[in-house]
Amino acid sequence: MDVDELAEMLQVSRPTVRRDLHEMQEKGYLRRTHGGATVVENADELPFQSKVSAYLVEKRAIGAATASMMTDGKVIGCTGGTTVMQVMKALKDKRLTVITNAVNVAMELAPFPSLEVIVTGGTLRTRSYEMVGHIAERTIRGYHLDIALIGVDGLDLHHGLSTFTDAEAYAAALYIDHAREVWVVADHSKIGKTVPALIAPLSRVSRLITDWNITADQAFAIRDAGIELIIVEP
Repeated sequence: MDVDELAEMLQVSRPTVRRDLHEMQEKGYLRRTHGGATVVENADELPFQSKVSAYLVEKRAIGAATASMMTDGKVIGCTGGTTVMQVMKALKDKRLTVITNAVNVAMELAPFPSLEVIVTGGTLRTRSYEMVGHIAERTIRGYHLDIALIGVDGLDLHHGLSTFTDAEAYAAALYIDHAREVWVVADHSKIGKTVPALIAPLSRVSRLITDWNITADQAFAIRDAGIELIIVEP
């Protein structure tokens, strides 16, 4: 839409519209055009910094609990995601090999000398800080993983694990295909949600670690599907 249309529709001045459009572009909700604005790809996907702060208490609890379950000597393949990032923050005393296609995950691990960190390379997505494409995929295929640690944007009993783009979904699926166990870390807001790109059916998940706000019905359905469910406490 253009500025004149928006000003007339909202009954505000053109400078007000321009200011608001500028602020919305800064937050990643739209893209300014000459004289107006247009929607961006995956407009429902929050900018990265907004994801970091959402449900932060729950994500930190999930991260600490998940890290405590990991034993030394394991090879872990990690997607991006702000909940996965919280797991990485809690790994400082572990001796693990971590393969990741996420810049934020690698940065969290950089200060820990006991961890061997392998970064895939690839094309960077600024919305998620994940690297995707054939370079990332080729690297992931080169490893046998003990655990695939998967962050998701949606987890639904019927529609499986999902994220916002095909490229990220494909990279996550490669981790799953090359792992003995699949652990999903997701706060309660992701459960029952479906977004466009399918990663894998829920039957591929070995363990789901989530927070105390999951409903009793959701917990029952997940366990009934044969998935080990870990609910962390506040």
